[in-house]
Amino acid sequence: MADIKKEKDEKVKEPVEIPAEFQKIMKDFIRDIMLTFPEYQPIVNKWWKTEIESTEISQSSIEFIFKHCLSVYPERFFDILYKNQEMFAEKSMINTEFLPGISFKYLWSCEISDGTRETIWKYLQLIILAIVGSINNKEAFGDTSKIFDSINEDEFRNKLQETMEGMQNLFKNTEDTSSSGVNMDNIPSADDIHGHLSGMMNGKLGNLAREIAEETAGDLDLDMENVTDMKDVFQNLFKNPGKLMGLVKNVGEKLDSRIKSGEISQTELLSEATEMMNKMKNTPGMENIQDMLSKMGMQMPNMGGAGRNAKVDVNAMEAKLKQVMKKAEMSEKMLKKSEERKKAQEKAASDAVQAALAASKQPTFTDEQLIDMFSNMEKPTKTPRVLKEDKKKKKK
Repeated sequence: MADIKKEKDEKVKEPVEIPAEFQKIMKDFIRDIMLTFPEYQPIVNKWWKTEIESTEISQSSIEFIFKHCLSVYPERFFDILYKNQEMFAEKSMINTEFLPGISFKYLWSCEISDGTRETIWKYLQLIILAIVGSINNKEAFGDTSKIFDSINEDEFRNKLQETMEGMQNLFKNTEDTSSSGVNMDNIPSADDIHGHLSGMMNGKLGNLAREIAEETAGDLDLDMENVTDMKDVFQNLFKNPGKLMGLVKNVGEKLDSRIKSGEISQTELLSEATEMMNKMKNTPGMENIQDMLSKMGMQMPNMGGAGRNAKVDVNAMEAKLKQVMKKAEMSEKMLKKSEERKKAQEKAASDAVQAALAASKQPTFTDEQLIDMFSNMEKPTKTPRVLKEDKKKKKK
């Protein structure tokens, strides 16, 4: 058990920012749990502490419970999203310790109303949706990550939207003045959550970009943790155009080596790049980036046929990417067919060689075996001949 806990802690050991609404949600959740199950008060008091001479929850308590949630909730993502009551079954071995030291399997077996059960579901859903944006490691989901590969994208997105809408009433229609004032507008939208999870589970380009960024951020002296405006980042980059050009070359070489090794395919990269360009249509500041590039004499590729000082035409860039992607797909199909033909020819040649070897290995007979073989064969019967004298006598 200790090894499992250690392994889960390693998955979330990197410091992450705690969402603002998480503390509010947790305050309301723990308060309602204590009202319904007061017998768990001693357990909660061990990790949910207030500051001395203050009613505010200590930062250490918030960090502790947040880390605990990151280690438990992701693996139960679909169980929580689809309200799978089987994880609370008596013989279930699933970890339902959604609060430290409190197994919700035992809470579920208590005599509580359907309304209380529904409220617990809403809290669990709200917590997982509040923290999912802080999960950047696919491994945190455990075996649940495999479900993302098979689930229907549209059905998943619709379920997220349905869940978000269903939770609105939990806080917006409450008349409880002791509520911490959770603002659903500060919870990531269904589209944001879907995009984040899809990128994390399947986004090879996003993973590669993050890897390259980590390797080169130090060389460019970028303090990404304190970034408040992406415009400032670009301005810092352009202070040393030589180093920036080196970065561009480095990225190109990395992409080329990954494609040649077969780790990633050109069509996958182009497909995701096209999707990224589509999202950039609504990204503010693209025109500012173009202006800065112009000042440095570094024009964006003129894909749309516009003039030298034209603004970035994202639609034209997207269309160009799609065109290139089609060519790449055709090239990959032709290459695949060529490889299949080559494999078929190699197999035919190999089969012919094997047949020849098999024929050459037919057993041969020694002289003694041949003599013995023929000696044992049935001797031919001779046709009786009539003597000449007998023939003459018969004629007479």
